[in-house]
Amino acid sequence: MDAKQREFILLRADGISYDKIALQLKTSKATLIQWSKLFEDEIKDIQFQSFLQIKETYSYSQKTKYETLLKQLNKIDDAILEADLTGTQIKDLFTIKNNISSQLETIEKRISTDAKVTITNEGHKEHLRLKLNEAE
Repeated sequence: MDAKQREFILLRADGISYDKIALQLKTSKATLIQWSKLFEDEIKDIQFQSFLQIKETYSYSQKTKYETLLKQLNKIDDAILEADLTGTQIKDLFTIKNNISSQLETIEKRISTDAKVTITNEGHKEHLRLKLNEAE
């Protein structure tokens, strides 16, 4: 594999079209298509790694968002407990609380793990997954 082929792999993994790569590398489109078949695994590996990094970044931001929402929910609960129930502001607090609870529930539904429990049902094995909103 030469330098031009390595550059092709990186460009193709980034989703650049054959036409643009052909112009940049001054190589025929037919040759690039052959290289694409030859280096298919390398291209897919690079794409997988870049998507994995994006997923890790997204997961981290989801964790941060979840922590922030829980803190906000605690503050709202405290404010509700201290609020004068004769005022109309309590309605706003409950509206905000319901909104935050809904956001938390959405995040919790997406987060799951292997429950490390296997159920056998008439000879069929079932692996259970535990969702975050089911854990206590």
